[in-house]
Amino acid sequence: MTGKTHVAIGIATALTISIGQPPEEQLVLVLTSVIGSLIPDLDHPKGKLNQKLLLINNNFYRALFYSSLGFIFIYLYFLKGIRPFLLLGIVSFLIGISNHRGFTHSILGFLASASIVGVVTLKHDLPNAYSGFIIGYALHLIADFFTPKGIKLFYPLNVNVSSPITIKTGSGTERIIFMLLGIYSICLLLRYLEI
Repeated sequence: MTGKTHVAIGIATALTISIGQPPEEQLVLVLTSVIGSLIPDLDHPKGKLNQKLLLINNNFYRALFYSSLGFIFIYLYFLKGIRPFLLLGIVSFLIGISNHRGFTHSILGFLASASIVGVVTLKHDLPNAYSGFIIGYALHLIADFFTPKGIKLFYPLNVNVSSPITIKTGSGTERIIFMLLGIYSICLLLRYLEI
């Protein structure tokens, strides 16, 4: 799936789940769902977030960037003794050495990312931020499961898992899904304005 479709899935789901919550809580849930829906594609140099983070969008530079980031976080862990830095370092390094739809599209990547976000959001009493991130990330994996290539769900095993029913990335079917999600989200937003 394309980045915009992942974002649309995250927004539509977060808006649905946040019905009846105060507007600020809805906003937190939607924004963190969007972030969560983009994080798994950090392993692709042309992923939406990497287009903003990387100076050069190729696999070599992506690997260099995330591996270096990993070493910096691990160094900070040994310097300061702050445990989340160790986990951030390991995750960053794994993103750097992983191919697209590898580590970040696996159970291991999901749990590691959820742990990092959980430590930060739950420490600061932001349960909706944690929920939004989990929703966005999990739905990204589910959506990519429905592509012909599938995902390496059991990384580091080099086995792609995909649905028997698939949707080609960038296809007409995906564009229809994106449009329907957009219409649904707009209808929900209009409903919120009426309340």
